Amino acid sequence: MTIESAIYIQSKEQLNQLMEQEKVIFLYFTSQDCKVCHAVFSKLMNLIDPQSIKVANISVNEHVEIAGQLLVFTVPTILIVHEGKEILRESRFIDFQKVERILNFLK
Repeated sequence: MTIESAIYIQSKEQLNQLMEQEKVIFLYFTSQDCKVCHAVFSKLMNLIDPQSIKVANISVNEHVEIAGQLLVFTVPTILIVHEGKEILRESRFIDFQKVERILNFLK
């Protein structure tokens, strides 16, 4: 999956609608000034099959309310949500092998 195929969240309503529509969604929380976030994001995008999982990129700078509501206090943070329930949360030091195992299981 390419970085361009990610959905950049513009509002809380957009995120809620996306979460209702999709069985599995990958939420990626980032900050504009976080260089690590940009490097991690491109690596994660290589693990994701765009046909089966949507990726939502959420800027904590622009969407403080969303980050607070989902208890995201550091970046980068990823959440994998399956049928409305969080099944994986990784922050700062992301275990790419664990993420890959979960994504393969969800295919």
